[in-house]
Amino acid sequence: MTTSEDLADVTYTLPGELAHVLESLPLSDRAELWATLSTEDRSSAIPHLHDEIKGSLIGTASSEELQDMTENMAASDVADVLEIVADDVAQDIVDNLSDQAREYVQESLSFGENQVGRLLRHDALYFTGKSSVKKVLAHIRENKLPKFTDKIFLIGRDGSYRNAIALASILEADELALLTELAAFENESIFDPEADTQAMAVEFRKSHFISAAVVSSEGILLGRITSEDAVAALQDEADHQLMSMAGLDEEDDLFAPIGVSTKRRAVWLGINLLTAFLASYVIGLFEATVQQLVALAVLMPVVASMGGIAGSQTLTIVIRGLALDKLNDSNTRTLLLKELGVGFLNGVLWAAVVGLVAYAWFGNQTLGLVIATAILINLIAAAFSGMLIPLVLEKLNLDPALSGSVVLTTVTDVIGFISFLGLATLFLI
Repeated sequence: MTTSEDLADVTYTLPGELAHVLESLPLSDRAELWATLSTEDRSSAIPHLHDEIKGSLIGTASSEELQDMTENMAASDVADVLEIVADDVAQDIVDNLSDQAREYVQESLSFGENQVGRLLRHDALYFTGKSSVKKVLAHIRENKLPKFTDKIFLIGRDGSYRNAIALASILEADELALLTELAAFENESIFDPEADTQAMAVEFRKSHFISAAVVSSEGILLGRITSEDAVAALQDEADHQLMSMAGLDEEDDLFAPIGVSTKRRAVWLGINLLTAFLASYVIGLFEATVQQLVALAVLMPVVASMGGIAGSQTLTIVIRGLALDKLNDSNTRTLLLKELGVGFLNGVLWAAVVGLVAYAWFGNQTLGLVIATAILINLIAAAFSGMLIPLVLEKLNLDPALSGSVVLTTVTDVIGFISFLGLATLFLI
């Protein structure tokens, strides 16, 4: 078995590799490994850790250790640390930074966590249009080329953004040529620092950018963002949606303490219990019907389960469409009709199957027709609900991933039970 002592002797070359190892360790082993790491290793790991784990590890460090760890961090990463630690420790960290680094950190803190400005990188290569290719190449030779650099940016003397030129064009051009003589980068996009990071990530995904300029509302080049930032934003959103489906949005730490995890999950279980009581109340309205025909109690879970699965399929598609900005007012109706069509065809197919099974099982043709009809109704309702619920929640500024599944389950259970038991009351009793 690999221990924290074994892992301490490993050299971690990739930026997120050490963070992944730390997140995969139980609390005691994680603390032991953290204690063996150098300041440099800790500094490289912190930006890649989930917030909960980052907070717990930073909480064990002294103010002096945090100053050393944040000294060479990117401004956005320092800003994340400052929002976790106590005010007096945060002030010590800020005081330890250089004047320029302090300015960058304060700029980063002026933006929200989900705004592009928070991810701003200040390592962009920028020159005036009158600069020569020779000057750019000399700068590249003398300085370390920033990661994810595929272009340079042209600015005016006042710092205003003009356009971008592909790095490949620079390398292929005559050294005496001026930058204004070179072709501008094709399909270039610029981002407002107040833009949403998810919208930025979607744009990167569609256009396959490597980097892009961030320009203020006054037209001044502030810096750049890269595909690494876009991938991180997409990963955060994917993690958020996956965990939200089970009500575990905040539980980033796989090995969080039992008490903490229990408290978080108890809230979600309580919410689900309320919806379960609602479904039970609907069943109670048909108590006399159920008592007269035991087969109804046996078959009720089938109706609810089929509706729940069908609805969750549509719900997942819609939530993904919203997250990737593929769903909008112009195509919502088309998708709704498509999902209703799928719900109807699957409803017909599985209504026939379930109806025949019920008839063969209980020898009651009317019962088979009743459950078949209920299945058809519930699958169509599930498709409609799975489409409508996330759209409504999105309009209300509520997270569809977090609350959509609970609402959907309640709707499909209630409609399924009402249709099945209501039809049974009319035709079987």
